[in-house]
Amino acid sequence: MPYSTISNRKDIHRTNQIMKPLAALLFATLITLPASSFAQEKPKGQDPIQNAHASAADDPALPRVFIVGDSISEGYTPVVRRLLEGKANVHRPADNCRMSAYGVEHIGKWVGDTKWDVIHFNFGLWDWYGWQNPQTTPESYADNLDAIVRSLKKTGARLIFGMTTPPSIGPERKTKILITEARAKEFNDAATAVMEKHGVRINDLYALIGSNRAKYQRAENNVHYTEEGTHLLAAQVAKEIQAALPVKNAD
Repeated sequence: MPYSTISNRKDIHRTNQIMKPLAALLFATLITLPASSFAQEKPKGQDPIQNAHASAADDPALPRVFIVGDSISEGYTPVVRRLLEGKANVHRPADNCRMSAYGVEHIGKWVGDTKWDVIHFNFGLWDWYGWQNPQTTPESYADNLDAIVRSLKKTGARLIFGMTTPPSIGPERKTKILITEARAKEFNDAATAVMEKHGVRINDLYALIGSNRAKYQRAENNVHYTEEGTHLLAAQVAKEIQAALPVKNAD
């Protein structure tokens, strides 16, 4: 037998002798690890705590909450889910709900025939700034909200209207439109009248941000919120929703 063959066999035997105890140690380590150590973390795009549109878990023992709104609500929805974990199933449409006219067209499809315990909804910024559509008037905005509320009341859910958050301090970056606080008040007063008419609870997110727009908005030309501002809004939304949950499930 050639010397090289004998040498190779000796090397393989020596390697086996070294690897056997290492393999045993590795196996012993693996069987002591908890099963969660092997669970794959969900990609951010599929994680409902990271992505507002990701499919959220639905525990049949918990009440069901539906959040309707534009990108402001898309921002705070994942945080609300985290805050209400173990207290409620929190869902939203797989859509940016845009302006009130868009809501009138789609609200029936969004709520479907699902049993909802609480619905927190908002329309406003798209109406103020006329994103995609001509600017809405306070009167037409009120008419649209009235139609939306009538549809939502058919669900039997407890309704909460999230008052539209403040406009940007300066002209908005896309439309270059400046919405004054007086103009915003006209729209919010119109919304208030509709909600009072129907007995819908108002979550005053406008007042929550109030004069602190410079602190919480991303920029003077941006209506969207920093992480701090988003968490502030989420905490208020979660608080209002929890207060509206069926008593037997409320914490």
